[in-house]
Amino acid sequence: MQRSEIRDRARKKLGETTAAFWTNEELNGYINDGCRDLSFRTKSIKANTYLTTADCAQNESGAAATEVTLTSIDPALYSVEQVYFLVDGTQWVRLKPYERDAMDIDYPGWRDAIGRTYVDGPTTYYNYGSMPGTPILYYWDREEDLFGWWLPTDSTQSNSNNMRIYFTKRHTDLTGDTQEPQLPEPLTNAIIDYVIATGLEDRGWGDKANDRWNKYFKKIEDYRIETSRERTDEDTESRNYRNI
Repeated sequence: MQRSEIRDRARKKLGETTAAFWTNEELNGYINDGCRDLSFRTKSIKANTYLTTADCAQNESGAAATEVTLTSIDPALYSVEQVYFLVDGTQWVRLKPYERDAMDIDYPGWRDAIGRTYVDGPTTYYNYGSMPGTPILYYWDREEDLFGWWLPTDSTQSNSNNMRIYFTKRHTDLTGDTQEPQLPEPLTNAIIDYVIATGLEDRGWGDKANDRWNKYFKKIEDYRIETSRERTDEDTESRNYRNI
């Protein structure tokens, strides 16, 4: 459904066929707000990319890190879903997600594996005392704009594009009437609900707006239930196939 059709349908349900109260620009803004809100709540826009890890062995050239900003992976990134690492440049292995608080308990002193900067006379050592190896887990924090992995990599594990990150991302604003949302088709009608609810709130019609918000969130719930069912079916089929 194109932006113009979404806007026209919302305008009709708002009770006007011309821009008597809501301008096209206002409704276009509501449409983009709705698309972004839906992409955040459903995490339905997915992408993946590669990252190259650095050699964290002790050296005299410069410090290597095991953390990057999330927005350096993709400025529109919302959440990290899966991470794979290319071990020895030959085999992709899925890394385990972890929270840093849990790492403090399960892997005491884990931060020390990256080493530190140490000055000995005229010589500066970077990643001094580091304990690099093969990564086994990753962590991330949206508020801190942070993504990291552990263990630090050594030269053997520092191949180009050796980490693959699967993530969800924010909807890109629609700028033309012929453009269509990047969201899955079942969520298109939810955009209309969002526009109507926001428009009704602008008019001060709180009760009518609340009714439309309920419809909006019900569509989100239905989408989540259906996608969860689909994934459950896929898992069951995969298990049956492996057991043959």
